[in-house]
Amino acid sequence: MKEEVKIAIFGLSLNVLDAIKQKIRSMYDDSLQVSWANIADPHLDILLVNDMFFSSPTIQNLVGVKKVPYLRLVNKNEKSGQIEGDKLYLPFSPSDEIRKWFKDRYLHVPVSDKTVNIVNQISKKADLTKVVPELFNERNGNVQVFDSKGNIALVNIRTQQVWIDPLRKVQGTDVSLNFTYATMQMAQSVSTFQGIELRSWVWNLLWYSDDVNIPISSNDCYKLLDWPQPNHQNERQMVFKIAACFELGASVSQVAQKTGYSKEQVAKFVSIGMLTNSLKKIAIEDAKLLTEEKQSSGILRGFFGKLRKKLGL
Repeated sequence: MKEEVKIAIFGLSLNVLDAIKQKIRSMYDDSLQVSWANIADPHLDILLVNDMFFSSPTIQNLVGVKKVPYLRLVNKNEKSGQIEGDKLYLPFSPSDEIRKWFKDRYLHVPVSDKTVNIVNQISKKADLTKVVPELFNERNGNVQVFDSKGNIALVNIRTQQVWIDPLRKVQGTDVSLNFTYATMQMAQSVSTFQGIELRSWVWNLLWYSDDVNIPISSNDCYKLLDWPQPNHQNERQMVFKIAACFELGASVSQVAQKTGYSKEQVAKFVSIGMLTNSLKKIAIEDAKLLTEEKQSSGILRGFFGKLRKKLGL
């Protein structure tokens, strides 16, 4: 029976993925069986990961806690085929340096201290401002969305449809939210079923989650582009009140004052709206709610001024 090496490749398009698999397979002799594994495999030998996803908590757990040998895949033609620290520059062709790296990892030769330090310096939080917009980028096609708790859903970005994993019991997510490209088989498995609308699904996923706020100034003004549809009836009054204010164009502090909800709640609404393109930032002079309040305030001041004058106050 052949010895086996389990390799996971994460975050690449299917065309690039297939090309890399062929090159890696050619670097091992026939005495060793190369098996392509999922990143959830507990017996993973080697991980190759798109550098864009390297800071995600899921990947950091693999390389930082479980110490799975890895390379970060970076597209850079001028360094094509080179290994620098923990980076492999694409495109590459099998070379003595690359063959040695894969052989050493299989033989469990320790990586350098420099590479370990790189892992320790990486943030444990994914940047949602980069991950979430990619769920609306049509060039990504079919993607599998997941977090540290497991698979969440399959998404067809071009048709704006989502198929939630039936085993998913958790309503929200956290900063481990990420995605990878789905296989053709995954896409075909849901092709005969109607999915749910993408933007509404992402909005709800984030609304029922913690730690999704992005830096928001309470004085900046925003305008609603698309009304959210909260899943739960008891959330709708708050969400729709906030949305109605932003439909006119308003600031976080103004909406908080108008609705009675906290600035934190309003800021979360804005964060999710910006991540899902449901809100846009506007100039203060375009904020009509602010203008209306000023007009109302002026009318009231005039009324009380006349009243004081009539009463001789």
